[in-house]
Amino acid sequence: MAMSRAGEPQVLEGEWECMDCGYIEEGSSNRRPKACPECNSSGEAFEFFEYEEVDDLDDDDLYDDDDDDDDSWDDDTDDEVDGDDWDA
Repeated sequence: MAMSRAGEPQVLEGEWECMDCGYIEEGSSNRRPKACPECNSSGEAFEFFEYEEVDDLDDDDLYDDDDDDDDSWDDDTDDEVDGDDWDA
C-alpha cells in the first residue's frame, strides 16, 4: 500500500471483490467489508482492486473504427424529402 507524505497509508478508491463468490462492492482501501452479503464469507475473503487512472486518450482510442459492418451512419440520401427542397 502506498504511503502518504505524512507516513500514513494512502487511502485508495476501488472495488472489494469476494474471492469466494465474486461479489463486488465499491469502496476505499481502508474499509474492508465485514462479511459478504451474497455468500456470508468473512471480510477476509475480500481482495481490494484499485481503480486504474485513465490516461488522456484521443477519441480515436475510444472507438473501434475497424468494424465497418454497421452502415447506419453512411446514409446516402439526398437533401430533398418527398420532392421538397430543404431550402424552400
